[in-house]
Amino acid sequence: MTKITTIGRHERANPNSKNFGLGSRDIKQAAKNALHEKSNASQVGFTTVSVQSNRFSQFANYLKDEHGIKDMRDIEKEHVAQYADELQAKFDCGAIGVKTAHDYLSAVNSVLSQAIGNNTLRVTASEAGLPNRSGIATDSKAISNERHEQVKNELSPRLSAIAEMQRQLGFRFEEAAKSNPSAMLQEATQKHAITISDGTKGGQSRVLPISSQSQIDALKSASVIQGQHNSMIPSHQSYIQFSRVVYREHGKIGHQSHGERHAFAQNSYSNHMLNQTGTRDIKCPISSGHCRGEAHHQYIASKVGCTIQEAKAFDANARMLVAEELGHHRTDITNAYLG
Repeated sequence: MTKITTIGRHERANPNSKNFGLGSRDIKQAAKNALHEKSNASQVGFTTVSVQSNRFSQFANYLKDEHGIKDMRDIEKEHVAQYADELQAKFDCGAIGVKTAHDYLSAVNSVLSQAIGNNTLRVTASEAGLPNRSGIATDSKAISNERHEQVKNELSPRLSAIAEMQRQLGFRFEEAAKSNPSAMLQEATQKHAITISDGTKGGQSRVLPISSQSQIDALKSASVIQGQHNSMIPSHQSYIQFSRVVYREHGKIGHQSHGERHAFAQNSYSNHMLNQTGTRDIKCPISSGHCRGEAHHQYIASKVGCTIQEAKAFDANARMLVAEELGHHRTDITNAYLG
């Protein structure tokens, strides 16, 4: 735990009272007062106080709406992690840019560290699975096959099944939790595709082609655990209640579920390149070690024995297909997954 030098916190009349004694029973005003403490200590400027206060307000709304929390003392790291996941999902579906996601998370970390005097609630952008501010991944966030198998053994059967669906089908966590594997298994058998509609961002459904036995197996395993219920969420819990339990279980073993979706995207890219070129094991930039653009196109051309122009076309088409499988209408989002 990192101790924060909080000029002003020791001057509060009762730093252990509601909202850590920040002079207001309203969490938004308390957050602004925490930022004023930093401003008085010349740690931030007046403009930063206003901007970060507005950004923190979004987190305050989330706490109230999703968890009924109105007091900073009730905030746990799981709440920050879940909010970070919301930001990741909003970036993932194009609702906000990567810089905005970083800025909103930074505001939460800034306010809470000042309020409590340490970094125990801090969640970094990297921990949240956010790409760097350029939006182009420079290091892989995909969970390796070895780590995936280890995680499955460490998690409960229900969460293990969800992790497998995320890896094989590219689900976001919420999509996997709210999915109906039994119905999807029937659809996959009949149509060789599944419709993903529950838990999607923006309410936009998508159709995912089923191309491997491992995808069928993932649905079969999940459907057994699902039982007679209509989703992977236990019948006695709401999604919010379930997700809190999940974040705690994931946190104990250091598992970031979005890494399974990254693995899906990278594996899918290689499969699409195989289908186009007949050449196996063509990897995306982040997996191949060749930088996105000219260097990676040269890598493809060398592997396939084609021109650079043809390599660019193969890459663009594979990215388009991966984007569609992930639930996107633009290929630039694949930069965060593939490099």
